[in-house]
Amino acid sequence: MKLLLATLLLAAATAQAQNAPDKLPGERCQIQNNTSGNVLPPDAHDDALFKLLSAQPRCPGNALQFRALVLANAMSSRPAMVANRGFHNPLPQGSFSFFESIDGSYAGQKLVPGDWFYGHFTAASIDNTALTSILSPQQAATPDNLLLETLVWDPRKQMYNFYEIRGTGQGGQWFYRGDSADIQADIVNLWRAYDPSQSIFMGAPDSSGKATLPRLRCSGCHTNGGPIMKELAFPHDSWWRPERPLPLGAMRIAPEYETILKNLVSSQEFSGWIKAGNDKLASSPAYMKQRSALSLQEQLRPIFCEQEVNLDSDLLPFGGPAPIIKAPVGAFVDQRLAGDIRYIEIDKALYTNSLNLFQAQFFDYQSGNFQNSVQPINQIDADHAFETPVKSHTDMLLAQKMVASGLIDEKFLYDVIAIDPTRPMFSPQRCGLLQLVPGGGPTAGWRNQFAQALANSDKPAAKALLANINDAARTPQWHRDQTRQILTRVQSLAKLQLSVNGYVRLLAGRRIAVYQAQVSQHPQGQIFEPGFRLIFPTMQLFQKNQQQIAYGGVPDQYWLNPVTGAVELVQ
Repeated sequence: MKLLLATLLLAAATAQAQNAPDKLPGERCQIQNNTSGNVLPPDAHDDALFKLLSAQPRCPGNALQFRALVLANAMSSRPAMVANRGFHNPLPQGSFSFFESIDGSYAGQKLVPGDWFYGHFTAASIDNTALTSILSPQQAATPDNLLLETLVWDPRKQMYNFYEIRGTGQGGQWFYRGDSADIQADIVNLWRAYDPSQSIFMGAPDSSGKATLPRLRCSGCHTNGGPIMKELAFPHDSWWRPERPLPLGAMRIAPEYETILKNLVSSQEFSGWIKAGNDKLASSPAYMKQRSALSLQEQLRPIFCEQEVNLDSDLLPFGGPAPIIKAPVGAFVDQRLAGDIRYIEIDKALYTNSLNLFQAQFFDYQSGNFQNSVQPINQIDADHAFETPVKSHTDMLLAQKMVASGLIDEKFLYDVIAIDPTRPMFSPQRCGLLQLVPGGGPTAGWRNQFAQALANSDKPAAKALLANINDAARTPQWHRDQTRQILTRVQSLAKLQLSVNGYVRLLAGRRIAVYQAQVSQHPQGQIFEPGFRLIFPTMQLFQKNQQQIAYGGVPDQYWLNPVTGAVELVQ
């Protein structure tokens, strides 16, 4: 009888959570509007998160309370896990992130993987009695501490809504930060000729017309308005996979995490859900209508420049027995120009020699010097070699949508991305051409206007693009054939130590370019999260003060000559 009564009570509680009667505003969970500071009114949004919280008399005060609420309402929360300080660095910080995907149904909405994600974080706490570290929730309600971040699909808007829980000193406060359209508004100045008095990431003007802070902190990373996973491609460096679990060192596990750790999903499966979310947004008529109302420069920006960034690396662990590393082709050219070539093969001994030559060290520089830090012996690289920024999945997806919509054709796309082909990311030459695109929205004659602007320009890149556009023989396949010749030269030179040294120098420059690019100029955080994420090794002989910057090299100091396939110092 007691068991039956308990079951009935649990069922009643679940039903009440899903179908709570109307309450006075003071009796409901309060979500603060990011822009106005006011509490969101009833029916402000149609997403499952807003409906779930609105049905509660009190808000869940942190990520674990929120997770319990999701599970109590018969939804599934599927966690993935990433090591924030690198695969081999569980201590001393114990810094990991859990990113979870919610599916199931709520309030008449069916949720599929890709609709709803949230993230929360860990830290190492010290058990002074047992003299051990404990993997513990980073859920202290200290003022402004980020306790949870989440994005969820809104069926009415057909876009994502972004929310956070922030500590108040006494508990957690929920905030609605904005949606995918707000992110588009935040990046209006990105890579364009903007007023120097305004920030690159610009919020709505205030009453006097001055620029304000961006609408969302989230726009610093989720630049295309949807879910992101930087290590999207296999092997998802520093993410948990069942065949290669993340080491936790000697840390004990806090009870709150035992169930989560037992139910981790592979990063490979999780990356598929991220792509599903990206596809859903890019296929949304409302979102694409919103994009079509942007200026032509803003619409074409992902073709000429970068909006988001992904990371790619060798497929196998650097510490393993494989004698060859496979350097991602995206480090050398745009992946689309490479065709079916995915990697440049380099002898691991030559690559290791280069790392030692430049005094590479992969260590948690915030925890002290290399000798005193808690590290595996002789760790000179990340868990997977040659980790490099590459053209993002979402930027390429938006380009595909532009071709499908007829805004551009495939030839125009390849004519553009073939400019400065060995600078696939952050090319000043290619990105600088964006400002020659006609201002305002697309018109019937915009291509002729653009061609005339190219003809009037004295930039070599403008002349090269005009030649591409005017030559019907320069098809996408022609550009891929040209790029294959470049990669053939690179592969041939990769047998030589001097050439490999050059490719490692080039790699270092690719990395630091991200930190110095406009995409990293959001005032509330950078896309690679320096200080929180440790992604790349330091290169001590490239630049001073490596302890602080931790990536090394100078953007565009070295150049991959497409004619020779060798890396040269830019004159």
